[in-house]
Amino acid sequence: MTDIIEPAGSDAAPESAAAPILAQRAITAPATVDRAARTVEVVWSTGARARNFVPALGLITEELEMSPNAVRMDALRSGHAPVLDTHRRGGARDVLGRVTAARLERGRGYATLQFSTAADVEPVWQRIADGTLRAVSVGYRVHRYEPRPDPATGETVHRAVDWEPFEISVVPVPVDRDAAVRGEASQGAPAIALEPALPDEDVPMPETTPETPAAPAARDVPAPSAPPSPPQETPVTTTPSPPAPEPTRAAPDLDAVRAEASRAERERIAGIDAAVEAARALLPAERITPIRAEAIAQGWTGDQARRALFDALVAQGPRPSIPARPETGPAQDDPAQLLDAMAEALAARAMPGYQPQGNGRHAEFLGWRPSDMLRELLARRGERNPPRNPTLLAERAFHTSSDFPLLLAAAANKMLLAAYQPAQPTYRQIFLRRDFRDFKPHRHLRIGDFPTLLPLAENGEIQVGTMSESQEIVLLQTFARRLRVTRPMLVNDDLGAFTDFASMIGRRVAEFENATAYNLLNSANGDGPTLTTGSAPVFATGAARANKAGTGTPLDTATIGAGRAAIMRQRTLDGLPISMGQTMRLLVGPNLELAARQATVVVQASETAKANVFAGFVQPVVEPLIPANRWYLFSDPAAAPVYVYGYLNGAEGPQVTTGPVQGADGVEVSVIFDFGVGAIDWRGAWFNPGT
Repeated sequence: MTDIIEPAGSDAAPESAAAPILAQRAITAPATVDRAARTVEVVWSTGARARNFVPALGLITEELEMSPNAVRMDALRSGHAPVLDTHRRGGARDVLGRVTAARLERGRGYATLQFSTAADVEPVWQRIADGTLRAVSVGYRVHRYEPRPDPATGETVHRAVDWEPFEISVVPVPVDRDAAVRGEASQGAPAIALEPALPDEDVPMPETTPETPAAPAARDVPAPSAPPSPPQETPVTTTPSPPAPEPTRAAPDLDAVRAEASRAERERIAGIDAAVEAARALLPAERITPIRAEAIAQGWTGDQARRALFDALVAQGPRPSIPARPETGPAQDDPAQLLDAMAEALAARAMPGYQPQGNGRHAEFLGWRPSDMLRELLARRGERNPPRNPTLLAERAFHTSSDFPLLLAAAANKMLLAAYQPAQPTYRQIFLRRDFRDFKPHRHLRIGDFPTLLPLAENGEIQVGTMSESQEIVLLQTFARRLRVTRPMLVNDDLGAFTDFASMIGRRVAEFENATAYNLLNSANGDGPTLTTGSAPVFATGAARANKAGTGTPLDTATIGAGRAAIMRQRTLDGLPISMGQTMRLLVGPNLELAARQATVVVQASETAKANVFAGFVQPVVEPLIPANRWYLFSDPAAAPVYVYGYLNGAEGPQVTTGPVQGADGVEVSVIFDFGVGAIDWRGAWFNPGT
């Protein structure tokens, strides 16, 4: 764009004075940018109307009420509200900085943003600092709308009269055209002008031409030859004379003032009518009409009218029930959703590499202290002024009605499962999983094979067969550990011990499972526990078991073949050959890892005698808990199970619970693990003690 700049004064002829000087406007850095502190002031909202989709209402025309009574400013003023890149909340790199200060003033929201010094933030900061990137947008939740008709368009406008901003984003194109980086620093109250002033962040910077010695302005120093007569009687001559006084533009200014006054009055009455419409369901018409008339006559604002209506509501007695208010966004006031988002934020902070689940709402709470979260939970429960004193907050945290213990349990569960689920203990490759219904002794039946099929009789009768069965008892046991979150820990905002406990216990539980399983397998010098059937251990020599080498031998293809042949000679309960499945597991300790892998690796051999005959269907399993040079062959556990493991139905893996500490202020975070292992058969495995 171009601006026309006229000289302040000149002795040149009128034709020269009338000629405009054109100057090209350049992009200039906003005056509110502080490069040293990496801060900038912005207008984050003016409440402008915009189209928005709300799940409960569909596509609406939304308008934000910018009065202090309508906007919950706690999140923006907390010092932890994030500055995001285009409202993205998928990862930590989307956070550009934080909001260090926020306020409401004359129907607008102002804030100071501080940007990170991280390398990936620098390109965005430079665009803001040099004035290239100016637009911002606010992320918010609406708690209550007041719908009202718009006389100008005939449509319904949903005015947000209770809403909460929680982040400010840098965007290329804003929804609110006046939401932007401020171009000039605040200078206090604006001066009274005869024409409407532009918003302070949009005031154009004055442009100048190179300074030259200026002659005295003719309108300030009259020429000596000019007669002292009224300006309107000054004759027009061809001799140099003072230029005519500049036009005062009084009429256009007055028109603008009248138009602005008319617009402001319409907005004032519209605000009063919005408050009246919201009160119609709560007050009788004969109480509302006088208040509206007085509000219009006395020059009240919409907020003043709303307060008067509220006073009338209180004076009439108990309030009637209020219908459920519409909300924008998914489950904004749902306590379960809020707890889950806070728990995700705690887990993400405590465990590097943790991948938060859900819709990304946890980004609101990244960096929040436990006391901040507790205060927010209390506010969502309806408390108008939650205590800020850490000691009082700690006392409230451990109250029976507090949500804080639930938050600790949710965060601990997320961290525990994030470490537990990826763990793959080696015992699961050779044990068969069978879960438990309860804590009673479980008789795991080893059902005999289905009887051999027989030809159908001539009369069509199907002959009856029987199945043999044996049974072994396996017990489900409960294991547990607990940690106390005490009052001093919360007062000091120090949950380090709790987060360390929760993030590490998942891995520890998986290691405990593995150790418990191999303690059973290694019992009796590797022979395993004694079975009810035959009153002998799982592995034994002789006719009773015939699944153990009489003398320990080195591990090679020949001894693997001997063990495989011994398993194939086993018979089921009904005397049929045993099924070993598609693959077998070769279980060894660290001493035999090299030999096990050499015996099972695929070799491209030119001679049959040099090929690994067991490659592909014998898989090595290396476990540090297998001592000395012992080694085992196991059939596929789904085909011929020897050992079983399981959890309580519906409680797979460790579970976290919370409860009060007896006789003290605090919460006990307990990890409970229901787990059982046992041996049910001997036919599907072979044991070699090694050399």
